[in-house]
Amino acid sequence: MRRTPIRAATAVKAAVVAAAFGGLIAGCAPVQMGAAATVGSRRITTSQLDSETSVLAQAAKPYSAVVQLTAAQMPKDVLSWLIRFQIREDLATSEHIAVNGGQIQQALADIYQQAAAQAQQQGISNVTLDELAVANGLPPDLLTELGRYQAIEISYAEQRNGGKLPTSNTAVTAITQQFSTAECHVYKSETVHVNPQYGAMNYTQDSVVATPDVLSRAEGPVSKASTSGLSPSC
Repeated sequence: MRRTPIRAATAVKAAVVAAAFGGLIAGCAPVQMGAAATVGSRRITTSQLDSETSVLAQAAKPYSAVVQLTAAQMPKDVLSWLIRFQIREDLATSEHIAVNGGQIQQALADIYQQAAAQAQQQGISNVTLDELAVANGLPPDLLTELGRYQAIEISYAEQRNGGKLPTSNTAVTAITQQFSTAECHVYKSETVHVNPQYGAMNYTQDSVVATPDVLSRAEGPVSKASTSGLSPSC
C-alpha cells in the first residue's frame, strides 16, 4: 500500500510551513442516534460519513494500481479527518484565529510541494494532490478543509512567534509543543465519542482505530484491553 506521508503532526518546519499530511474512550457516553461520532455536542452524521466515504472510494479508482484502500479502513480514515477538522476549528475559535482564502490556498500549495518532494525521493513522480489525498484516506472534495486545517496551524505558530514562522530549531520545537498541548486541551474539553461500529478514537495516533474483535477471538483467558491512547494525554 502506498501512503506518501502528508499528515505530519508538527506545527511548523524550520523556515517553512509544516506538512499537514502526517472499546470507546474512557468515560464514554452513548453516541447520539444517527451519529458516526460526536465532538462535544455536535454530530458527525452517518450519512455525512457514508457520503464522504463514497467520494473517497470513487476518487481512489484511478489509483487502484498503486493505492490500496480497504472497505473496512476507508470509513475510519474519513471519520478521522472529519474529527480532526472539527477539533482544529474549535482550536481556532478558542485562540481567536481567522484565516482567509489566500492563506488556505498557500497552505495547500505548501502541502503539495513538500509531499511531492517526499514522493519523488521514494521514486514516485508526477503525483497529484488528489492522489496524495486518496493515499491518506482524505476525500479530495475536502482538500480545501485540509488547507484550512493547515493554515490555522501556521497562523497559531506565527502568533506565538511575533507574526512570523520561527526559524531556529529551539523555537520550532517549543511552538510545536505548545500547539500540540493546545489541541490536546481542545480534545479534552470537546470530548470525542466514536460510534463503536467504526472503532474508537486513539489520541496518540490522532485517528479512529479498530477495536478488538471479542466475538471471534480464540478461546482462553480474556486479556485486559489496552487503554493506551484512548484519552488525551494532557
